[in-house]
Amino acid sequence: MKTQKPPNSRKRRQGERGQSIVEFAFVSLVFFLLVFGIIDFSRFFQSWVTVQHAAREGARYAITGQVACTGYTNDRDACIAATAKKATAGLNGGGPGGTAVTVSFKSWQYPAYSDPAAAGDSGDQCDAIEVEVDYTHSFVLPVLQVLAPSGVNLAGRQRMVNEPFGPC
Repeated sequence: MKTQKPPNSRKRRQGERGQSIVEFAFVSLVFFLLVFGIIDFSRFFQSWVTVQHAAREGARYAITGQVACTGYTNDRDACIAATAKKATAGLNGGGPGGTAVTVSFKSWQYPAYSDPAAAGDSGDQCDAIEVEVDYTHSFVLPVLQVLAPSGVNLAGRQRMVNEPFGPC
């Protein structure tokens, strides 16, 4: 027995040839948005972790009471900022000479630790010190750039107590 083809089967097949290309275009757009979105959020998370690490490194240097580091002599405040900035080398515009990262610190006097804190002061022995690192993360994916055109500000803070490198 012979089966007959519908009379319009050839015309229908020719008209459906572009269908797979259109479907591929829609699916690939969603797929690439998903992949690059994952990459962009991974970069965001890496930036956040780096900022937190930089604040911790700056505070760890601050509590030792050291006053000399590479490039600075007898300037404890500059050494704290340089140590924190050095830890941001993986960020876009970070690192020792980077301008995208700002470092600030403040201290509270021992033994009361009461407000107000002395901004820009690394404190003395037994004083509490807080190092803050600020960075503005910018996205690569255009969809995320529309949502946050000026980037997202990330701030890392670490508070520690200065070691008793002298009498308290």
